[in-house]
Amino acid sequence: MRSHGVSNFPDPSHGGGIQIPNGVNPSSPAFQAAQNACSKLLPGGGPGAGPASETRKLTMLKLARCMRAHGVTSFPDPTSSRPSAPPSGGGIAFGGGGWFIAVPQSLIQSPGFKQAAATCHFPGFGGGGPKGAATG
Repeated sequence: MRSHGVSNFPDPSHGGGIQIPNGVNPSSPAFQAAQNACSKLLPGGGPGAGPASETRKLTMLKLARCMRAHGVTSFPDPTSSRPSAPPSGGGIAFGGGGWFIAVPQSLIQSPGFKQAAATCHFPGFGGGGPKGAATG
């Protein structure tokens, strides 16, 4: 990510998660271009690698249900369609194993999102997240 223009992109934690600092804008064109260039380096081959996995779907459904149970009531369910871009208005899209979640920026900035994300192990928010997940 750093070699593709996101100079302040952090190293992963010991658990494999990445905490995106406030100075990094995941909806910026530089971040999106870097994510597209680097996604193949993610565990499991990154988003879109291989056929849709039922195990992966269940893991991502568990994440979505956890986020909703912890106050982020409009958190989306995973889909088998890879997002071609971040949600309109910015946000993040992540996934792998044939399943993806696109989270709008307005939801990320909502009260309680970061706390729910940490509790639910949402990737990129200190929780590590499910294997193969990517923020961006």
